[in-house]
Amino acid sequence: MQELSWDDLKVVLACSRHGSTRMAASALGVSNSTIARRLETLEAAIEGRLFDRTPDGLLATALCEELLPIAKTVEDTISDGQLRLTGRDALLAGKLKVSIADFQPMNRLLFEKLHDFSKTYPRIQLDVKSSNENVDLSRREADFAVRGLKIDQRPPKDIVGVKLGLLSVGLYVHKQLLADARLGKRELTLIDTAEALPTELPTQSELGIRVKHSVDGVIPRLGAVANQMGVAALPCCTVSDLDDVVRLPQTESVPFRYVWLLYHKDLRQSARVRALFKHLLEVENSWPDNWAGRETS
Repeated sequence: MQELSWDDLKVVLACSRHGSTRMAASALGVSNSTIARRLETLEAAIEGRLFDRTPDGLLATALCEELLPIAKTVEDTISDGQLRLTGRDALLAGKLKVSIADFQPMNRLLFEKLHDFSKTYPRIQLDVKSSNENVDLSRREADFAVRGLKIDQRPPKDIVGVKLGLLSVGLYVHKQLLADARLGKRELTLIDTAEALPTELPTQSELGIRVKHSVDGVIPRLGAVANQMGVAALPCCTVSDLDDVVRLPQTESVPFRYVWLLYHKDLRQSARVRALFKHLLEVENSWPDNWAGRETS
């Protein structure tokens, strides 16, 4: 029987963990056909079947179950060796370029994690640029990008992406303007915008109010609402700290975009990239419920 290599064991581990050659291939950064071919070659070499192919995916055989503890031990040994070669975490050094959207509420949360990262890895320099333009990760315009994508949109195939949280949009109004409108002292009007908004938001005719002003840009529109100029569509996260601005009664927030943490798949082996990825992924756990439109008590 031929000796098993680490590449062989990686294929076995990936297929066992993901239950399909397609997902195993994605995890290892190779093609589906490559994984299927390696698996067939390996089974032929050891003269035994490692996985049963079923409609529900790959199921490990008894032979595979015997091999898995050995493969996991080898994996742990190699991982430990890589950490020793890399050195202590605090000694990681170099530069990382991070592209963030020009969106203050979200960036406040991001910079909390970037601050923690900078304290943990003092020898890594962060080059942070803020822009709402697309950034080409394939051309290394940035190592990481944090961007909002449409609800049904996915990152390109060569980009590794993880959702950090949901941003919802609602119709908001100043409390005083709403109170005056209820008493008939002032007219409640809608602030329009040329920007694309979720089609699920109530229209002017459905609300039964007329359009008076038009304001483009989230921050300018927030300023208009805060100064009692009318009702406007705003991301829920922009009003979370404003006590005098409330969602228009009898309306619901609408999911608008998912915020993604993105980096190129070729950077997966970089110790610096893995370290920053781990820190920024913590944003997911601290994502405020009200940003997604869920009311908190």
